Amino acid sequence: MAANRVRVAVFIDWQNVYKTAREAFGMGKMPSEYGNFSPFKLSRLLALGNGRAKTGELVCVEVHRGLPSQRHDPKGYAANRRQAAAWKKESPLVVPKMRSLRYPRNFPAEQPVEKGVDVALAVGAIEATLRKRCDVAIIFSHDTDLLPVPEAIARLAGADCVETASWASQRFQGRLRPKSASPIVHHPISERVFKAVEDPTNYARK
Repeated sequence: MAANRVRVAVFIDWQNVYKTAREAFGMGKMPSEYGNFSPFKLSRLLALGNGRAKTGELVCVEVHRGLPSQRHDPKGYAANRRQAAAWKKESPLVVPKMRSLRYPRNFPAEQPVEKGVDVALAVGAIEATLRKRCDVAIIFSHDTDLLPVPEAIARLAGADCVETASWASQRFQGRLRPKSASPIVHHPISERVFKAVEDPTNYARK
């Protein structure tokens, strides 16, 4: 790798950013496939951001999400697997990180929930930074529970080793706002950019 290359890894909190895209860009009443996007295409744009241009080298895209139960929700399980396969087919840099959803005893009256997804993302991002697998880790989420992640990376490795990203529109301005001794770069992702990386595929269909 050339000395001037900046290795960028992107860590995506999938369910959070999928739901927030629907909210930010007015797709709440549209079919469920609206809000999907290509993790690789978006991450490639983020790697070129912050003035890096062609010096930014995307080295990894971790997509963290919950995995439906094959027994409780075979359709959701199959859709999830097909989508993950499509991500990996687009680029081997994309690594889906699945954790089984936790189903309550009174399912389906009560919906399943993600457990451990944010912790797995946190561990992945911090480990990648401290083990020098990347020069910059970009955290793409609006979940304030993940605020300690960019804060920890900035404290342990330096503020220039971590960045954040979020959707941005007139109706939605939510984002992670980490506290750090030095400013942490943030990438506001507009609807125009979302449209450029959108993937309105219904993965529930075979």
